[in-house]
Amino acid sequence: MRVSYDWLSDYIDPGISAKELAERFTLSGIEVGAVERFGPELPGVVVGRVTAKKPHPGRSNLLLLDADIGDKILSIVCGAKNMETGDKVAVAKPGAVLPGSRLIEEAVLYGVSSAGMVCSARELELDLGREDEILILDQSAVVGEPVDRVLGFDDPILHLELTPNRADCLSMIGVAHEVAALTGAEVKLPPLTTPEAEPDINDVIKITVVDNDLCPRYTARVVREVIIGKSPLWMQLRLLKAGIRPISNVVDITNYVMWEFGQPLHAFDLGLLKNNEIVVRRAKENEVLVTLDGTERKLDPEALVIADGRVPVGLAGVMGGEDTEITDSTSEVLIEAANFNPTSIRLTARRYNLPSEASQRFEKGVNPEAAIWAQNRTALLLCDLAGGKVLKGIIDQGETDLQPKRILVDPKRVNKILGLSIPDSEIRLILTSLGFGVSRLDDNGPLEVAVPLRRADVSLEEDIAEEVVRLYGYDKVPASLPRGELLENRESIEERLYKEVRINLTAGGYYECINYSFINPVNLVQLRLPPDDLRMRAIPVRNPFSEEQAVMRTTLLPGILKVIQHNLSHRELNQMLFEIGSVYETGSLPMMELPDEKVMLAIAATGLIPEPNWIVPSGDSDFFTLKGALEILFSRLQIENIEFKPGAEPFSHPTRCAVISAGGEELGFLGQLHPEVAEAWDIGQNVTVCEIDLSTLVRLASPVPRVAPLPRYPAARRDLALVVSREISALQLERAIVEGGGGLVSQVKLFDLYEGRQIPEGKRSLAYSITFRLEERTLTDAEVNQAMDNIEKALFDLGAVLRG
Repeated sequence: MRVSYDWLSDYIDPGISAKELAERFTLSGIEVGAVERFGPELPGVVVGRVTAKKPHPGRSNLLLLDADIGDKILSIVCGAKNMETGDKVAVAKPGAVLPGSRLIEEAVLYGVSSAGMVCSARELELDLGREDEILILDQSAVVGEPVDRVLGFDDPILHLELTPNRADCLSMIGVAHEVAALTGAEVKLPPLTTPEAEPDINDVIKITVVDNDLCPRYTARVVREVIIGKSPLWMQLRLLKAGIRPISNVVDITNYVMWEFGQPLHAFDLGLLKNNEIVVRRAKENEVLVTLDGTERKLDPEALVIADGRVPVGLAGVMGGEDTEITDSTSEVLIEAANFNPTSIRLTARRYNLPSEASQRFEKGVNPEAAIWAQNRTALLLCDLAGGKVLKGIIDQGETDLQPKRILVDPKRVNKILGLSIPDSEIRLILTSLGFGVSRLDDNGPLEVAVPLRRADVSLEEDIAEEVVRLYGYDKVPASLPRGELLENRESIEERLYKEVRINLTAGGYYECINYSFINPVNLVQLRLPPDDLRMRAIPVRNPFSEEQAVMRTTLLPGILKVIQHNLSHRELNQMLFEIGSVYETGSLPMMELPDEKVMLAIAATGLIPEPNWIVPSGDSDFFTLKGALEILFSRLQIENIEFKPGAEPFSHPTRCAVISAGGEELGFLGQLHPEVAEAWDIGQNVTVCEIDLSTLVRLASPVPRVAPLPRYPAARRDLALVVSREISALQLERAIVEGGGGLVSQVKLFDLYEGRQIPEGKRSLAYSITFRLEERTLTDAEVNQAMDNIEKALFDLGAVLRG
């Protein structure tokens, strides 16, 4: 909220400087982010009066002006033509410095000497008029006076950083009430009485509120014979100080009054309303509205609209419609001031991405009694500044019997909450200064506090305590050390193991990514999941920010694939990523009970591994890249009996996918992404992914590292090359070797795999290095040879033959 100190002074005399007022605001709980000048200093720019205007002798598109600046008359060449003799303008004398460090010097323009420059608003950093228009000042400006002072550039602007509950300070009057509490000064409301003329408004317009739950109060006034034009300069400057761009007198007046009272208003061209009727209702199915920004919007049936009896002409509290906007030909204006349901306005503004000063105020709640004040103030200003005539009466439908909330407050409990000892009399004085009504039911009873309607944030005794302490002074609250029992806080076993997973993967060159727990349901379709797959049963989000976050994720793959696609689009071709996060599964939709939240681990790799370098050759990442990372991880977590069995996922390559299990318990899957699925995600290279149930992994893991002593006795090693059917897995062969070794085999390593020439079709050659060792003694050659014979026999039973 931008607060002009000079503008604020119209409603209250703070009696202190803007800087001191900012300090008091901050100490009372309303933070002031900054106090700054409205405009730059303009040395050498003064008020001048045009005393003569004549054509330039050498250029038909230029004028030669005489400008009286008080101590002399300057002759200036000017390209603009919107000024007349007698107008007062901003004159930059030779030596003046304009914004942007632009130095003005006397110059000769097409044979004529020009002693300075007459300035446009844009040249003074004011967003008014066009670049080729001279800024015309008010006739009250004193010739020779510095222009930055006349335009109020030295006016301090306070930037209030309001918390969501302080909607009352989203208006100058609301801020004035706060200043009154801080300084003891008195609030002065602006004039609200306006002359009225026949006929009665009820003879001209009919108002019907259909959905009272979304519009508790709706008021309207009609002003005729309005002349559309520019607002006076003083109003345009005040709107600029508030951060609002001036448009025309009617629109500017509604914005000005909104800033005064915090009550958003809307002006309709009455002549464009069909049947002279306003209906406040929910939108109908398939209705459309072209809003003031020129966008055609399909309306949601839950959106509240203002209709003319047939079609919508505005989104209530958010934006008006193009069909009834104020134009240069408007002569009859209908002023709308209403109270709309905050939740409805917030949802509508978010749904159509139309945030505005008006919707912001409605979302946080407006003062319900301000509607009539704003109506009268707007009508008065339309009379004074637009030549209008106000029709007799105000249409006021809905809640009109407005009563303040009454809260019983025990001063002793207030002090107990605050840890202070504030006298009852001071509590009453503080509440009175805030505009609260305070009375006592009996001599020893509690206080009855009547809360002003503008303070919708105060509804409990604790709220009253907060109001008391912030005005009493937070600096007067004594400092004390907190007391409490210190508890030992150790990481849980799960947290320690999750950390171990992260350390292990990052040590292997993988980068962790963190994605939202919400995804687009289309992502699950892109994974080609069948309708009966549990992962398709995604829990919808009731109020999503967008379709991209419409459901809770049932798998981590969409998030990690989006990261890969995003990185590829930025030419990051080589990626090794992982994510640890929760997925949410439910037995049925709609849910009958809370969903099952499972912690999962997803890993993905694509491109060259490692990154190309001069010493270690790079290769394409594949199934075995992730398999190796998982085997290292399982080894570190001391999980044994790991199996990778051929399997298939709807989104995986049909021959490059495996189901991972440990001790017969399924952990997850590992596989290459199907090329068609990769194409659906706009990924143009092979991607290998895996997803592991970390909850199960943690249950099987051992959090305590085990240390094995170095072997005391030497090992014997033998190599064995086999030719076997491709249907026989390496795991089956390794188990046969271990079992055939009769407890003498301490390690089996596959060091060669070959398919091709000299190997029959449907077969492959595998070479193993077998290590034999006993912990208690050295093995003899005879024992090792016997073990090898047993191993070969076990392998022959599987259909293997020795190669060579």
